[in-house]
Amino acid sequence: MFEEFLNSKQLEAVECIDCPLLVLAGAGSGKTRVITFKIAYLLETGFAPPWRILAMTFTNKASKEMKERAGKLVLSGADRLKMGTFHSICSWILRREAHRINGYNENYSIYDRNDSSALIKKILISRGLE
Repeated sequence: MFEEFLNSKQLEAVECIDCPLLVLAGAGSGKTRVITFKIAYLLETGFAPPWRILAMTFTNKASKEMKERAGKLVLSGADRLKMGTFHSICSWILRREAHRINGYNENYSIYDRNDSSALIKKILISRGLE
């Protein structure tokens, strides 16, 4: 189905659906291509509906690229795919499941180091401490 777009190892990874799969490859070797074609393969073969697919990557650039490529390959359901960076996906899961933790809801904030430092300084100042 995708033979004209993938080399033999890439095609092997795309068509592997009955076992866990780890793709290790260097920069520019086609990892994003394998992921997007695998998503299309899973959808076209009926192995998984779009809402059962979750694709994560490290960078915003790679995430955007994955979404664009998948959107071009998948004729329908691309809008139901969940794709993003590890941080954005984890944040999505935490917000979605926040109601399960007493005292939390989906409207919480995640602070980075600078935000945390600024908040601590503000608290210290408000208490008259250095």
